[in-house]
Amino acid sequence: MTPSDAVRRLALAHQHLGVVYHAARDFDRAQHHYSESIRLYEAQGDIYGAAQSRYDAALALANAGRPADARQYAEAALRGYQIYGSGAAEGVEHTLALIAIIAKAATP
Repeated sequence: MTPSDAVRRLALAHQHLGVVYHAARDFDRAQHHYSESIRLYEAQGDIYGAAQSRYDAALALANAGRPADARQYAEAALRGYQIYGSGAAEGVEHTLALIAIIAKAATP
């Protein structure tokens, strides 16, 4: 129902669908929607939006028991947030905390 040229709205819709599927523990569908969201945000040059979707994807992957994949997404999210400096301090903080949790979970 969203026009194909409304890229930001489509990206946000996919991000929200990812959140819904993550909450339902359907991690494969969540990942599909997060990937679409990232692709659409990047297509319009929205690095911050892509970082948010990458963080959400990392969280879902961590909850799915895929720490290596989760860490890759979290580190990519961190790089995206760091571009914005103090404007994304909260995103950086949350992502660093998530990376620490992922690292701890991956340690035998």
